[in-house]
Amino acid sequence: MSLSSKKPLDLTTSDGEEERQQCRERRHKAHKHTRDGKKKKKTKETTKPKLKLELEEANKSLYMCVLEHRRDWVAYVVRTIRLSDLLSSSADDPLPLRQVAYEAGSHLPGSVGCGVWGSQIFFSGGVTPSSPHGWGEIGPDSVCHTNVYAFETRTNEMRKLDANLQGGKLYPLMVELGGKLYALSYRLVGHPPSFEVFDPNIGKWEGLPQPPFFQVSSPYYADCNFSYAIAGTKIFASDENCPVFCFDVAHPDREWRLVSTMCRGGSFPFDNKVALVLDLQQQQGDDDKKIMFAYSHEPWRLWVYLMSLYENQETITKIGDLRMPVLPDEFGLPERCEFLHIGGQKACLVITEIGFRDVDDPAYNELGTHKKHGAVIPFQFEVDITKDKKNCLTLQFMPLRSFEYHTNPSTLPEPETVGCFLL
Repeated sequence: MSLSSKKPLDLTTSDGEEERQQCRERRHKAHKHTRDGKKKKKTKETTKPKLKLELEEANKSLYMCVLEHRRDWVAYVVRTIRLSDLLSSSADDPLPLRQVAYEAGSHLPGSVGCGVWGSQIFFSGGVTPSSPHGWGEIGPDSVCHTNVYAFETRTNEMRKLDANLQGGKLYPLMVELGGKLYALSYRLVGHPPSFEVFDPNIGKWEGLPQPPFFQVSSPYYADCNFSYAIAGTKIFASDENCPVFCFDVAHPDREWRLVSTMCRGGSFPFDNKVALVLDLQQQQGDDDKKIMFAYSHEPWRLWVYLMSLYENQETITKIGDLRMPVLPDEFGLPERCEFLHIGGQKACLVITEIGFRDVDDPAYNELGTHKKHGAVIPFQFEVDITKDKKNCLTLQFMPLRSFEYHTNPSTLPEPETVGCFLL
């Protein structure tokens, strides 16, 4: 496999500021273009090769979990598309997502978290009343919920589980490790535990140690934009004002510990995001080395790191800073994205929300059925850790692909993506 590398751009120079300004200008242009209702222009299809999928990869489907809002009312919606269909489509002709689940009502909490356990997608936690535009402040009348709903992808059935969380959570991170499902609240709400685990052998949730960043008396208490990385059996979390902490689900002590060697004792260099951490090809003789992908909005770039997981010596080292493909102007600029591992040395960045409306837009509170767009940026990569950090990575972006869907009737124009998975 021959991969072409991209030359990194030094963002500490004036060129970096120039690119940020270009991003802001494109954002303004895209918003005006969409608002004025100009006709979409066809983009010239590139000569880049398409991503080749193995049979197991081609059989996967992309699932997108969305909250659609009215005032004090929310719907849990799941839509899907076959991965092979999406990647073989044209960037100019978005393929429609197919709705496979819909659960709605004022009794449902908003601000839920989503995660996968086996063939099921879980919606958990959240707050009522639901904020009509997604994220909202916790008020005196807010109720933090412990409900858990499960969507079975094999039967397309949604049901409420009997096993509730022990404590309410806001937008919890939900991740499966070692056959168990872990839930970590995005913010300290309600009463502990803010972190717990579901053990299928006993059929209930169990509280885990409260993270230092959720202990009000701790010097590390934080309440801002958390970032996460899941590597092996370890959950890493940091806030823009909080250094990186680690919880190893396989460690007998079951305690959070400060990772002073990570990011020079500071926070992750990316905020409000979940990084993608993957094994190196054939591990190259070292099980404690991983590759990690993150991104930035302005400038619109892919960041690649080599991660070392040696106990009490965990580090990340940047090995790539790549300019990502730009979306067509009529789409707008990316607002919310998620990484997905396709298989082997193939991954993609799914852009689930594009071009938010301004609060001052007359249509901001308009109920109806709204057309939404998304995009997928596939890429493949190789890493050779025997080379120096400037030359060990080769990465190639594949042609951008797009999808679309219409929200359900009588909903506000900005649905909120809470999960995106390949199953």
